[in-house]
Amino acid sequence: MEEKIAVRIISKYLKKGNMARCLRDILPTAGLTKEQREEIAELVHNVVRWKKLYGQILHRNGLPLTGENYVKLALNNSQTEGSTFPFEYRYSCSDFVGGVLKNHSDWAEYLNQTPPTGLCVNLNLSTKSDVLAILQSEHSPAKSSILEPTILAHSISKYSKAISQRYAHVQDENSQFVALISVSLGNSILDYCAGNGGKSLAMASFSKNKKQLHAYELNDAKRAILQQRCKEYQANVVVEKKPPNEKYDLVLVDAPCTGLGAARRNPEAKYIEGPAEFPATQFSLLKTAAQNVKNYGYLLYAVCTITPEETSQVVQHFTQREEFTVSPLNSLPHAEYLQPTQHGAFTMLPQGDLFFVSLLQKEE
Repeated sequence: MEEKIAVRIISKYLKKGNMARCLRDILPTAGLTKEQREEIAELVHNVVRWKKLYGQILHRNGLPLTGENYVKLALNNSQTEGSTFPFEYRYSCSDFVGGVLKNHSDWAEYLNQTPPTGLCVNLNLSTKSDVLAILQSEHSPAKSSILEPTILAHSISKYSKAISQRYAHVQDENSQFVALISVSLGNSILDYCAGNGGKSLAMASFSKNKKQLHAYELNDAKRAILQQRCKEYQANVVVEKKPPNEKYDLVLVDAPCTGLGAARRNPEAKYIEGPAEFPATQFSLLKTAAQNVKNYGYLLYAVCTITPEETSQVVQHFTQREEFTVSPLNSLPHAEYLQPTQHGAFTMLPQGDLFFVSLLQKEE
């Protein structure tokens, strides 16, 4: 039964793309247990993760590119046949992504792994030990991360009582690392591209509601979700309805990006053909958010991607035009998990997405 549903999902994906939507369209109404849903989701992720390689294997064998054939290859772990293929097929990525990864084979391997599900414990309502105990009672495998509120769990943990009672929320390990860095750099903090509020919630947890946290999100629907989540999680965050005029010790710009660093969770990101309009958007957001930084305060730029166009080049372009300098990161918490570059660093917690961060200090 699970295989047939996976074939339905992949067949739809091959026609229309958007893996997440295909999963949402079919899984909830398929009459499955949560365990079966997670099993199918993992199989679908595996097909999409290796889609380019599987397509080449099918082509070489004269077989049609059908959902059934892709699923059969995934069930047979046919990616192990890829060692003799060219780089872009071996790691199943676009030519553009292959160019980014060719000097980083460790990243190429990493982005094809199945990640754990990260949980951020809400330290304002619970404790890590209590959440681990709940997961243990639900027979959901989990272990502690080195970060105080962070737990690495199985995907089934998304259905845990710990989540429904707001004792924790689902969030990648390195995404939480960005939140920890943020709260270590000042008392007044603005989450400028707050989205649905994942990092705002994490900052409220890390700081145990002892920081002056503000959040702004341009999208009305996302901002409404952000407001509701802060209330449910008892996170003391002031959600701004319009761009604030105040100055802050730190402004976090977690900018929209290609998401290549999160390809383990969203393997479609490996097939992007370029950075598109993202660098222009990222520069614009930095330029606007810079107006909210106090003299000698910080602007923290974060993106879950590794393309040069969205990382070092954006920072270089920004610092050439604005009175900000790139600050060293060696005094930050857990700095040993930051891989420095000329313009920032890549986060290296062993189970998280690949983030690029750059700490920019405002000159007087």
